[in-house]
Amino acid sequence: MFNYCLFFMRNLFLNYKVFLSKGMGGFSNKFCVVMVLCGYGLLFVGSMVNNSKVFEYCLFNVDSLYLSFNLMLDYISIIFVGAVLIISGSVIVYSNWYMYEEIYYNRFIILIYFFVLSMICLIMIPNLVTLMIGWDGLGLVSFLLVCYYQNMKSLNAAMLTALTNRIGDVLILLSIGMFSNEGHMMVYNYDLIVYCSGLSFFILFAGMTKSAQMPFSSWLPAAMAAPTPVSSLVHSSTLVTAGVYLIIRCYGVVDQSFISVWFLQVMSILTLLMAGMAAVIETDFKKVIALSTLSNLSMMMFSISVGYPNVAFFHLITHAMFKALLFVSAGVVIHNNSGAQDLRLLGCGWSSFPTSMVFMVVSSLSLAGVPFLSGFYSKDMIIEMSFSGNFQWWLYLMVIVGAAFTSWYSFRILMSVMLGFNKMNMNNLFSKESYTVVLPMSFLFFGAIFGGSVLKSSLESLKFSCFLTEFDFILILFLILYGLTIMFLFLDVKFSFWMNKVLSFIGKMWNFKGLSTSLTTSVNLQYSGVLSSSLDQGWLEKSGPQGVYELLKVLSWTNQKIQSKYFLKALVWSFFLFFMAMCISFFYY
Repeated sequence: MFNYCLFFMRNLFLNYKVFLSKGMGGFSNKFCVVMVLCGYGLLFVGSMVNNSKVFEYCLFNVDSLYLSFNLMLDYISIIFVGAVLIISGSVIVYSNWYMYEEIYYNRFIILIYFFVLSMICLIMIPNLVTLMIGWDGLGLVSFLLVCYYQNMKSLNAAMLTALTNRIGDVLILLSIGMFSNEGHMMVYNYDLIVYCSGLSFFILFAGMTKSAQMPFSSWLPAAMAAPTPVSSLVHSSTLVTAGVYLIIRCYGVVDQSFISVWFLQVMSILTLLMAGMAAVIETDFKKVIALSTLSNLSMMMFSISVGYPNVAFFHLITHAMFKALLFVSAGVVIHNNSGAQDLRLLGCGWSSFPTSMVFMVVSSLSLAGVPFLSGFYSKDMIIEMSFSGNFQWWLYLMVIVGAAFTSWYSFRILMSVMLGFNKMNMNNLFSKESYTVVLPMSFLFFGAIFGGSVLKSSLESLKFSCFLTEFDFILILFLILYGLTIMFLFLDVKFSFWMNKVLSFIGKMWNFKGLSTSLTTSVNLQYSGVLSSSLDQGWLEKSGPQGVYELLKVLSWTNQKIQSKYFLKALVWSFFLFFMAMCISFFYY
């Protein structure tokens, strides 16, 4: 495989001029290549930055009301912007191929640029008021991108995504009011002067809604209704990482509340287990990758909760690289199989598109944490640092089991898509993999392999001394083996009635899908039914138009009855009495 990669890279650089001059995206491709190169440059520069710079511009100052626009430059913002530029540039080049036949392609690209701009604003603006530019921009543009395919499924997913994120927007607005006690709005890397536990909870919950932690997890798999380029951007470095990034930056505020940190720890562990279990039995290709994103987000949240936000940021960057590569290579498989996303319908990928399969192998192994790829350094560091803390044994067990699930579904993807023989007779749209597809995957390929080792060796904030026992070290070392062992053990399980119930419970993400959508609608429908039967069809109808109609109906029937019987009888009796009177008067006179 390594020789194949070298052969491919040689052909790629020999034909780069053809790529930059052909097709509908000539200028766009050149601009995106510049974005990627600038991104790698920012990664290199950010790894050497040791101080922070804040640029401030006064928007208006009236009496005691002062509002400014700030930009913050430090190693976190520079490295994260670099990662966003690398991934967004690669995704836009990839979109030239994936979305080539779309009618509204220009609209799609404009939305992507707005999406990236909103994320950069969120990264670099430390002011809690002007931060809403990027925070709300991500929510609005994500709604438009998720419902890009105009059908009911996309609309429902977009509404679920937007409404869940609006909870975080409201909490940020409440945080602005509570943070005003500090006399300014510079919330990044700040420790509270006036202790406020409510502010810690608001910022924590706002980050959890954006990063889909329990109980706000159901919107993230539903957002897979968006096109695959959007999914690769959303699930790597933009929308879902915004919540993690906010909590990392506001760690000084969140850490002052012990209850907030404890709650984040519990929810992150539960999310890790739930996402891993659901990904193991999920059959939708894109949703498996989405659930893997949820699992890695929970690992970042867990790292924050145990007191290592810098390690969480390190995992955020490495995860962004290999997850974008995994989504892009998965998009090639889906696009070349007539849009089929069911793992039971895919297979033989190695013979159909070998180049994309090479990148999928690298990204999947990095996702599983195989030494010495990018994902290994960050994930191993999180587990090691958590083991060096003083926590209960059940916490370690849940972390190990959740991490073992990662290797399970990673190898399941490879076995099903690349080496599996379960492919059905379909109208395969196979064509030669163009450089418009391969070049963006090559940009992400280097980050997925070398990003972890380079950042770990260059960042001073990651120089930790970790002392583990031999048992702990062996336990961590064989995480992948544990996942594969569980996988092969479960292959021989005889499914019974209760097992099917358990699998259904796991596949529905512990019923959080229904709790997030059907619960509110079912309660509203039941309550509206009661109101309809008791009000609209009840006493309002009886005392209103329906009651008046019934009353008039009875009165008219009574009137008709009187007219048909009593008036006739009265007329007969009147004639009879008149006749008797006439007879009496005749005989009398």
